[in-house]
Amino acid sequence: MNNQFAMDNNVMRQLHVIRSLQKRTETTVQSLYAQAVLEYSLYNFNKQKILEDIDKALILKDKEAFQKHSTTYNSWLTKHKQGKIISENGFELLLTFE
Repeated sequence: MNNQFAMDNNVMRQLHVIRSLQKRTETTVQSLYAQAVLEYSLYNFNKQKILEDIDKALILKDKEAFQKHSTTYNSWLTKHKQGKIISENGFELLLTFE
């Protein structure tokens, strides 16, 4: 894996687990790898978008928008707190976020 695509050490650790699975096919590893990259990309994109919305509300001094986006952010963090399990061909991998 090329490190330029890694978002953080957690991503690297998860991708290392994928690569080290025993009794796996190349297709299974590639599928888990693709799923993991997609999940981490979506996580980081959505996080950044919500934080930008919060920042914009602060700049505009829009209390209602700030409260709405803050609530959304807290709910979103709670949803990702336990991580997410991805699976392929009987193999499961727990992705953890921050």
